[in-house]
Amino acid sequence: LGLVQVANYVFPFISVPIISRIIGPDKFGVINFAAAFMTYFTLLINFGFDLSATRAIAARRDDLEERNKIFNQVFLAKLLLVGVSVILFIGSLYVVPQLREEKTVAIFSFLLCLSWVITPNWLYQGMQELSRIAIFNLATKIIFTIVILVVIREKADYIWQPLAVSSAQIIVGAFSFVFAVRRYQIHLKLPPIRPVLELLWNERVIFFSMVVINLYTTTNVVLLGFLQKPEQVGYYTAGYRLIAIIQTLITMPLAQSLFPFVGAAFSQSRDKGLDVVKQLAPVVTVFTFSAAIVSWIFAPFAISIFYGHKFEPSIMVFRILAFVPMIVGWSNLLGIQTMINLKMDRPFFRITLIGAVISIVLNFILVKSFGFVGTAWSWLLTEIFITLAMYFTLARKG
Repeated sequence: LGLVQVANYVFPFISVPIISRIIGPDKFGVINFAAAFMTYFTLLINFGFDLSATRAIAARRDDLEERNKIFNQVFLAKLLLVGVSVILFIGSLYVVPQLREEKTVAIFSFLLCLSWVITPNWLYQGMQELSRIAIFNLATKIIFTIVILVVIREKADYIWQPLAVSSAQIIVGAFSFVFAVRRYQIHLKLPPIRPVLELLWNERVIFFSMVVINLYTTTNVVLLGFLQKPEQVGYYTAGYRLIAIIQTLITMPLAQSLFPFVGAAFSQSRDKGLDVVKQLAPVVTVFTFSAAIVSWIFAPFAISIFYGHKFEPSIMVFRILAFVPMIVGWSNLLGIQTMINLKMDRPFFRITLIGAVISIVLNFILVKSFGFVGTAWSWLLTEIFITLAMYFTLARKG
């Protein structure tokens, strides 16, 4: 699993430098704005099942009948949600100028959303077979990188980047779906619609929490695209994506692999779950703080190697966001790992909602005056508020 995870992070270091140097900051901004906008549809289709369905499967992974029931209900729910997403996307093409002007990029980007219907990562997480997810992710990146090396030859080829991403994910997603059905003895059948609608209703708090979290992460890119030119989006997303790779490398494997175990500990007792969380805190802190210091020091070198001299303004973004992985590591530990497992969904939602409002206000104030640098400060300040609010909420609860 370790070697596969490392390989997963190597491939972006091959594809992104090629893409960014050929298409430049402006077109890099175009494809990243489209990708950010499509995240709304991805959120709708996934509906927080990566958390709620993972939790449900982890608690009943030895019960074949219950596993089938959960799988079929989640699958039908996603099919219903993708239908709604298609309608909303078509409307967006006519309402949002940035999408209307780059309609081909928008359509190719939207295809990625469809892949999440058939990509059952939540099932693999619940069954605690994360190596499968790592292998499928690796296959996606291999396909994408090969396609990019073949088709991206000049600036006008930027439109093929989102198609390469979407196609790779759809191909691998279909294979992972078939593999999961066979491995876990899933019998596909149409479940009654009422329990599916009840499922969507019952999971609405987690879904809206995911939407709100998106409001102070991806929405930063969307608002920047609305208020500034594509070059500004390109500079911000260059620094943001490099930080995101570091964040994924440091925190996401930890979070994905530990979430089912933390959930299992909390299912035994509240005290046992909290003990596990306390044991993880120093590990998360050491790794993320070390990454932050190294990132800040080597920011100019990293941007130059990864994107080239045209993206020099992204150094400022990279340095501002260097400490975000550490802060997010703590908010993940306090929020998702602790509050969600303690069934504190509503306080979790309230905190993220307030954070989202703060983020939107900060963006409108800072982006108009400082452009992409204002976007970076908005994200950092919002994450700090979210983490502190979670800490004091848990402290009050004892």
